Amino acid sequence: MCEKKVRTGGNKWLRTTCIAAFGIFCFTLGFACSALFRKAQEDVTVHSFGVFSSVTFNGVREAKNIPWNYTAGIFDMEQGQCILLTPNTSVDLEGNGAISSWCFQYRIHPWVAEGSDGAGLLIWILDEDENILYSNELSVKPEDQWQSCYIDMSLYETASKIRIFCNNGAAGNDDCDWIILREQRSEASAFDGNYARSATYFADEWPINFWNCEMDRLEEDLAQIKADGFDSIIIVIPWREFQPDISPVSYNAYAFDKLDELMRTADQVDLKVYARLGYTWDFYKDENANIIERYFSLLGDSDALAAWDAYIQKMYQSLSAYDCFAEAFLTWEDFWGAMGVCDIEDPDERTAKADYIKFGEWVSANYSLEDYNRNYQTDYTAYGQIPIPHRSEPALWAMYEFYDDFLIDILKRSQQYFPNLSMEVRMDWDLVTDKQGAPVYYQHTKTYDCADSNFSTTMYGIPMGFENSGERVSYDEALAKTKYILEKFKEETGGKAVYIDQFIFADNTPAFSNNAQIKEEELDDYLLNVAEILHSCSDGYGIWTYRNYRANMLYNPQFALEENGWSGKNIVFQETEGSMVCHIMPGGSLSQTIPNIRNHFSADKYYLEFDVVELTRPGTLKIQIGNTVLNTNVTDTGKLQLTFDSPANFDLHISSADTELSIDNLRLYCQIQQGYLYDEDLNELECIDAVRSLNNSLGAQ
Repeated sequence: MCEKKVRTGGNKWLRTTCIAAFGIFCFTLGFACSALFRKAQEDVTVHSFGVFSSVTFNGVREAKNIPWNYTAGIFDMEQGQCILLTPNTSVDLEGNGAISSWCFQYRIHPWVAEGSDGAGLLIWILDEDENILYSNELSVKPEDQWQSCYIDMSLYETASKIRIFCNNGAAGNDDCDWIILREQRSEASAFDGNYARSATYFADEWPINFWNCEMDRLEEDLAQIKADGFDSIIIVIPWREFQPDISPVSYNAYAFDKLDELMRTADQVDLKVYARLGYTWDFYKDENANIIERYFSLLGDSDALAAWDAYIQKMYQSLSAYDCFAEAFLTWEDFWGAMGVCDIEDPDERTAKADYIKFGEWVSANYSLEDYNRNYQTDYTAYGQIPIPHRSEPALWAMYEFYDDFLIDILKRSQQYFPNLSMEVRMDWDLVTDKQGAPVYYQHTKTYDCADSNFSTTMYGIPMGFENSGERVSYDEALAKTKYILEKFKEETGGKAVYIDQFIFADNTPAFSNNAQIKEEELDDYLLNVAEILHSCSDGYGIWTYRNYRANMLYNPQFALEENGWSGKNIVFQETEGSMVCHIMPGGSLSQTIPNIRNHFSADKYYLEFDVVELTRPGTLKIQIGNTVLNTNVTDTGKLQLTFDSPANFDLHISSADTELSIDNLRLYCQIQQGYLYDEDLNELECIDAVRSLNNSLGAQ
């Protein structure tokens, strides 16, 4: 019998038995429902529930300690019409015609969650002869809010019904194990009746310095994106550049001004805007700052969490003010750098880090010491002794569990300030070495439903599912893998809408050169045949590299912010033909300090290029990058490019002895990211026509 605190309307709690607390309440609230269920007992079947025309309960008993008087049934509750199941009861759900899928939510009833030790659901899909076609078990924790489950019956041609059993879970105690189920509630979404087709927008820079570039072709760029069949753009909004300080909190006015300019223009061009919030990388005042430490502080610093809350709330206020705003999402990628703590060799340092993030407390809530030691071949005698696991240790599995819980928590926390916020979740499997030394793979499926958002977000790339040993695959092979991976993901998201914010059909990132790729001559074939798969498995997709970009290591490279980030003498920042330039006089110099952390790619050769937009006096420029010194003769306007070997550091110094000139659009880089649609100068590339065709197909469906 449940004898815990029972909620009666949300204003006060009474400690009593359930029957005593609800005696009179049941008579009034439950009379109609009880009468309905008495008929259900006589007829066995209640006529309908949601999409189901026939609902049959099994194992039902009268129970005076339950306010609806029965251990199972369909009742109108404050949560809406719900199915109630308690241990040793089950329900059969059938429809008149074919039901291809069903999505429902489940939880322990909040009135009695405090008194429950958890319960379980066993879900079967059966054919007419009661053969089990599909089976799945769900653990229902008392502390959980609504959880989602998606059942895809279309995968089973002979499916006849769904049967859901309730049990008392691993703990074996059925007190207060009242599980309620309701159909997934659909909310208004940017994906309702529309397949989103998005291009991530960086203007003529890249995500890390986009917000301090000029965006001087903004309207033309967005018009071209729309002409290519996209109906939306994705913008990538860094945390630090928008909120430079977290204690006390401060904001960058210029970044929000740029955001307003972009949103106003998107409104004018009639493009929707999706926003990726909390992007890790930017170059704002990064000379002596490690941005990864800021993200790690979210695991243990209340000031950092409060600043994050303020950032999320301010972003919602800024974005939602515009009609063009569609949806927003976080990404696992932007929090993943903090997992680098698992690479620390010193166990004492990892123990101190564990204390900071309360890893031991998390372990105590999820493992007994005996279980932790047995599972991970350790011998700790107290939770406070447990360090953050090293990447080589079996306990890395527990760290992935911990980090998934953190991601879910930060998303739920953010959703309080940003309604319907989603998260790009990690579909990659992570390798762990178990206690026998064998490889096992951790999957992050618990994050897939994105808490209270009505859509889940993911990145998809061709390497997923392949061996990734340098293979070049046919477009048919790639299509088969795409279909399999995305179908599985859709199934595991609880039937929510799916937005693929990064659809990476080709990738020239050097670190991933061994990954599987589609044969270059078959990229068009893949793009011209993938529409049906995308449409059936997702509700929108985004291109990351719409325009090839240089991985530019310079902050404020187009002087949009005039002298910010630069130092020098005998120089003037001025506007020329609508664009800011730096005018260098004889004896003048221009410098920028460039921390090595800005070098996101490593190469033997690096490039510095800039535009000479005005040349008052020809002469010689001295270019110094780290310890490398180059002298170049400037005799005309136009683009100037210099090549140099990889230096020890990248600090840039440009000086003039005798020349006078104006320069703009400085770029220091070693990598050009290829997207196969447009090159750096907006010349069309080989896949743009195929992507236009893809967009037309998806937009017409």
